[in-house]
Formats: sequence, structure tokens, C-alpha cells
Amino acid sequence: MLKNELRHILNQDGGQETQAWFEALTLHQENGTLRVVFPHTYFAAWFSRHKRNTFEDALHRHFTDKVPLRVVYEQSAPKALAEALHGSAPLQREAQGETGHESEDSFAAFISNAKNAFPLAAAREVAASAIGAVYTPFLLCGRSGTGKTHLLRALAAAFTQRGARVICQNAARFCAENTPWTRRPELFWEQCDVLVLDDMQDLAGQSAWQQKLTACMDACPHGGHAVAGVADHAGSRQLVFAHAGPAQALKILDERLRSRLESGLVVELLEPDLDVRLRYLQTLSKKRRLALGRDQLLYLAQRCAQFRLLQGLLLKVEAFAAMHGRALTPADLENIVRTGGAEKLPGCREILNEVARGLNLRPDDILGTRRRPDLVLARQVAMYLCRQKLGLSYPELGRAFGGRDHSTVIHAIKKIKKLLISDKDVQRLVTQLETSAL
Repeated sequence: MLKNELRHILNQDGGQETQAWFEALTLHQENGTLRVVFPHTYFAAWFSRHKRNTFEDALHRHFTDKVPLRVVYEQSAPKALAEALHGSAPLQREAQGETGHESEDSFAAFISNAKNAFPLAAAREVAASAIGAVYTPFLLCGRSGTGKTHLLRALAAAFTQRGARVICQNAARFCAENTPWTRRPELFWEQCDVLVLDDMQDLAGQSAWQQKLTACMDACPHGGHAVAGVADHAGSRQLVFAHAGPAQALKILDERLRSRLESGLVVELLEPDLDVRLRYLQTLSKKRRLALGRDQLLYLAQRCAQFRLLQGLLLKVEAFAAMHGRALTPADLENIVRTGGAEKLPGCREILNEVARGLNLRPDDILGTRRRPDLVLARQVAMYLCRQKLGLSYPELGRAFGGRDHSTVIHAIKKIKKLLISDKDVQRLVTQLETSAL
């Protein structure tokens, strides 16, 4: 009743403009006291400067012939800040409910091999260190479906469990919000210890949003004397971002924002190898209690190069099995894959052609019997890539490469694995071919 009457008085003076700020207030009237609750600190500061006199004048006019109430101004609880200020993303709510053991499980559940060992180790170090003590900003790059959001969730969970005030959401949504701290970004860091933003590529072409985030980053406290495991509200803050695409794709952002991102640690998640994709599917199928054999899972893993697409493909398999109530045949799997969601990954011939182009050789020469050193290296690299990407058995690879014995293939793959450790030229060559032969 009181709020309706105050709304009527204010509308008479300010028209519809009143609605925006007045509706954000929560009023509680009890025992001669009126508690006015603000959604967050920034609104409270803005209200005090611009609307408090207007509000109290309306109260005075309402209580002209009545006993006036004692007015008490309050703010929402700090842990509700993210929801009140930014409409907290599901990621943050999940993170707040996790224990330290569960957040560590999130890192452990990130299936990877040596190719992505460094990004995973860096993320673990950020999560375990004092807030803002290492790698801030910390930026994860990589193509869609490589696991960036998984690591963001694990980081947010780890910080939240330690008592830090975490805001974690989509970058565009964060920057699009019309919040009072835009004019005084230092106010933002009074209520936030860790800012985690996903999908930074969505800011491309939005100069105003990028300027807003740049100002927020510039106001972020650094240095401090934070203690590991404790949120130090007077010390440093942590910035964590994810960007879809390789690190070079940061050039789509304005120079001011890009320079700030690149001043921190930038790591890139590479697309998962066949072995990683197979382990991922094995974990998912076990969790969903799907009776799929290794050969069936390998067939699916060969059709998708991204975790997200593998999830969707396995969901189709699960739905098909539930509807038909029987084990899946090879024909069933082919039909499921054919309906979409899977990629057409390269075969042996495509990989061989890519290796030949990269080394300026003819594919038929690589498949031949000549023992010239450059041809031998190309043949061994092609066998290695086919094994990594297609998961073919040694006999299958031998047949694909001119009817060679499986022992020859085993020797070739072992040789390349050793060279990847000791020879930088081979490292560069294989890395380039892995990217171009997808």
C-alpha cells in the first residue's frame, strides 16, 4: 500500500521517469520503521546523490497528517551482488555451491593430454594462488568446443569456495548492462574480487562495450598483500577471460582492450586429439550408463573434433537406444551420424595430401618405396598424423600406405614421437600440419 501511494506522488512530479529507479527499491514497513533496501552498493551511491531528497520529500508529503516513520537505508547482502547487479549467470550459482573437493574434481574432469597440459597447469596455478597474485589477466583462447568454459567454471568454483566474491558471465551481457559504476569503475571492485568473462569475441565491433571493460580493468587493484586461500578485499583482484579462436584472433578487438588482455598470460587450448575425444566419450557413456563398446565410441570420436559436438552426438545415440530398446548396430550408428551434428573429418588420403603440400612433395612419391630422407620423413609424419587423428590400427595404416607391414608403421610412429621431443623443426612441422589437416 505504502509503495503504491509513494509511486502515485512521485509520478505526479516526475512522470514515467520515476519508475526506473523507484521500482528498484524494496520497502519494508514495520513497528514505526521503514526499511529501504537497495539492490546493490552502486545503486545506493547513485540514489544518495540524485534521488534521496526526492524520495524523502515524497515521504514527508505522504505522512503530513500521520505519524512519520523512522527511515533506515540498507543494502542487499554482498553475496547477492552478482544477481542484483548483473543477473548472475548459472555458472556463478553453480560455483557458489561447490566445495573445494568438487572444484578440484572439475579440473580433474578436464580430459587432456600433453598438448593442453600447459593451459591446464596454468589454470590450476591461478586457482591455487592468492587472488591476483599470478597471471592477471588470465586469458584462455581456443576454437569453440575445446573446453574453455569448463576451465572457467572450475576457476570460478575454486575462488567462490575460498570465500571470494565472484562475478562470472558472458562478456557482452556484462558490458551491455547499464550500471552506475560505469562512471566510477573503482566502485565495482569494492564488491567484486574475481571477474570471469566468457566469449570475449562477442565484444568485437562494440567500441562502447570495450571502452567500458577497459575502464573496469584499469580500475582493478593490483599489488596488494593477499594471503593464499583468503579473499583480500583491500588487495589485488583477479581477471579471467575466455576468447573463442586462436590467440591471433584477438586482433578483432580494439587496440586498447587487446593490449590489456595481452599484458597478462594468454594460453591457447588446442582441439582434442582422437585419444582425448575417445576418453571423453568413454567417461560420458559410463556416466549415462550407455552400453557402447570401444569400437563404437571410436567410430563416434572419429566424426567430431569438438567436445560440444561429441556431447550432442552421444545424446542422439542415447535417445535412439532408448526409443528402440536394443543395442545399436553399425548401420544404426551410421544413420545417427548422417543426420547431422558430426563433422566430415579427413581420411588418410586427405592427410597425406596435406603433408605432401606442406613439404612440396608428390603424394604418390610418399606412398612409394624410395628411401630418400625427405620422403621417409614425410611418410612417417603422415602415418603419425593418421594414427593421431583417425585412430587407425597399425595393420590398417600399413594397408593405407602401400601395403606396408604393421611393424614399419610402429617404427615410424615411435620415430616421430622421439623427434617431437628432440627436434624443433619436426615439432613446428607437425604442429602446422595438425592445424591444417583438420
